[in-house]
Amino acid sequence: MMHIKYFQSEPKISPFAPEWYYEFGEDKIDDVDFKELSKFLLEKEKELLSKPLPYDFNIVDAYTGLGENSVTSRWGSYNLLAFDHPEIKKLRNNIFVKYISFMDAVGVERDTVFIQCWFNVLRKGQDIKAHIHSINPYCYLGGHITVQCDNTSTVYINPINQINEPQIYESPNEVGRITFFQQNIPHYTTIHNGDAERISIAFDIVMKDGIDFTKPASQNLILLDEITEGNF
Repeated sequence: MMHIKYFQSEPKISPFAPEWYYEFGEDKIDDVDFKELSKFLLEKEKELLSKPLPYDFNIVDAYTGLGENSVTSRWGSYNLLAFDHPEIKKLRNNIFVKYISFMDAVGVERDTVFIQCWFNVLRKGQDIKAHIHSINPYCYLGGHITVQCDNTSTVYINPINQINEPQIYESPNEVGRITFFQQNIPHYTTIHNGDAERISIAFDIVMKDGIDFTKPASQNLILLDEITEGNF
């Protein structure tokens, strides 16, 4: 069941007071074998890291702090949902169904949208630094799925209240948890102290008219309505 979380301001009194209402949703994926998916992604990590960086990009790791030797730095060079694996097929279906559920829950009409998807691998002592996915005029939705974890959290920050006593929502990572959030919500992870790798999947859902803002990933976008059919 989709659970809606939000950052909401108090009623505005002053004409100069800020107003905000940021929504995000969380649900659980139950029919994917995440152990098998973890093995597959770790093999894919080796493959992706064996190749040179595919583009000249000043901040190759998308401000996560993981650096150019991380699989995160290849985020725009492929689309995870195009990988040929039984668990990826299940994952595609779940993302589509959960997206529809989220849109229904927040009462927003669907648009023609595309999806770009990648994965992150953290080893002991690593974390993902605070970053945002988009602030462009077509800013839409981002998402996270936890594949493998050990006592970590993803922390979301109220975009308006980031400095003085930041307002946060800390979401303990749980295998199978999927989160949808507005792309302009800053987020980071706590430090991973486990011996096994922490693996997460991330994605951006992009409006058709906003594709030009998604470079270098624009060539890998998949129409969201087609991800359950494999027609890409």
